[in-house]
Formats: sequence, structure tokens, C-alpha cells
Amino acid sequence: MATIPILVLRLEGVLQSWGECSKWDYRDSAILPTKSGVVGLLGCALGWERDDSRLGKLNHSLHMAVRADRQGTEMVDFHTVQSLQLLNAQGKLRGKKGEYGTLVTHRTYIQDACYTVVLSGEERLLCDLCDSLEKPKWPIYLGRKSCVPSRPVCEGITREYQSLLEAVEKLPFTAGYSDKDCLVEWEESGGNLQIERQDVNNGGREFHTRVVSRKIIHREVPVDVSQ
Repeated sequence: MATIPILVLRLEGVLQSWGECSKWDYRDSAILPTKSGVVGLLGCALGWERDDSRLGKLNHSLHMAVRADRQGTEMVDFHTVQSLQLLNAQGKLRGKKGEYGTLVTHRTYIQDACYTVVLSGEERLLCDLCDSLEKPKWPIYLGRKSCVPSRPVCEGITREYQSLLEAVEKLPFTAGYSDKDCLVEWEESGGNLQIERQDVNNGGREFHTRVVSRKIIHREVPVDVSQ
């Protein structure tokens, strides 16, 4: 079986947030980056607006796999939102007429995580994405605009692997960010666990599902024999 071109990304930062099931005043974060979030990151690098129809085409042109080199820990932050037009559950103004209404929102972040993301597709497209990530037109972020990468995202293109699964299993782990047991997710059948993820954006704010496989890979941790 021949090898394929694969674009390698390292998503590392103090905070990340990959919303997948957010509703109203509760903004969640998935435990692994969403495909819509990664495509949005690529769209920022390319200088595309959120409602650009090319984002949907880009999504369908790419296949993705993810490895949690370091899962990180969950943190919930509380924000207050104020508006003259803020409504309650009954559809009435939260504040008095002419006064600001206030709403407390819950926003989930992942602290100190590091993910390896690999993307496959047409080689010319991967090269264009690689170039854009090295010189992004707009600032890129890890799920939310407040989540800034702490290192360059693009690791370049590799042609050493036959599939995305092989790539996430064999790619070197990020130095200092490797848990012994690492969660892996990829867009192929055959995993120990298959789930649906609500993270396919075909444009606008409408999201659809995709089926992914997940499993745990066990990383060999060197034994310290110096003592």
C-alpha cells in the first residue's frame, strides 16, 4: 500500500475550547478538537469569512485524525453578558425598559492540553494550507478567539504513512506533553468505539454529524534506572 501526503498540526496552548453541544448560556468543550473548529482555524489562515461557502467544500475535501498527546484539565469560566435587548425564558426583557439586562454564561476550557492533528487530502490543497498556516492572513486560535496557540501550529507535510491512523499512532509525541495512555480518534471504521460527532459545518451556523472511531494507544514510558 502506497503512502499518502499528510499535513501535521500541533495544537498546544494555555487554553483551548472546542464547542460541540453548546446551548444558550452554556458553552461546552469537547475532549478532542472538532473538525469544524480545525477547518475554521484553516479558514482564518486563508482569510475566509465564517459564512464563506468554501469552508464547507474544504471540510469535505479533508479527512482528519486526532491524538491527545496531553489531555489537559477542564476549567469552567463565568462571563456576564449585558444588553438592552436581553430576553429571559419567557421572552421578556431581563432588565427594565431602557436598562441593561444581565446574563451569566458558563464557558468550558481545556487547560494545558496538546493535540496532534493530521489531515489528508489532495496534495496541492495540503501544500496551500501549509503555506497559509506559516503566514496566516488572520490570527488563528484554538476553538475560541481568546485561546491563542503557544507554538507554531503547522509541522509540515509528511509522506511516511499509509493512513491517518498509522500517522497518529507512529508520529513522535510532543516533547513534554505525552500521557502514558493517549486517546486517538480518526475518520475510519474499525475502532474499539464508534461515535457520532456533531461537528461538520457546511456553512453558516448549521452543523451535521460524522461517524468517527476512537481507541486508546499505550505509550511506552522510559524507566528511570539511575537511582
